[in-house]
Amino acid sequence: MNSPTSLCQASAAAGTQAIAPRMLSRELKALALSGLITRKDYRLVPPKVEYRLTQKGRSFIPIVDEIRKWGERHLSGTRLRAA
Repeated sequence: MNSPTSLCQASAAAGTQAIAPRMLSRELKALALSGLITRKDYRLVPPKVEYRLTQKGRSFIPIVDEIRKWGERHLSGTRLRAA
């Protein structure tokens, strides 16, 4: 997310499980409030919003990467269920 990302692009990048647009929008707004991403609303119809990682958000990448690696090592072949 170093370059601007639209809601549709973020949805596609979120993974293989579908996420409702409303839920994705709410989660992205929460990330913006926490300072991990910036949110730019163009106030257009249809809506156009772009997201970008902040420095704080980029500092979190190594942590997420280690969690991903741990999951690959310890959960390989395990099917995870949605809560």
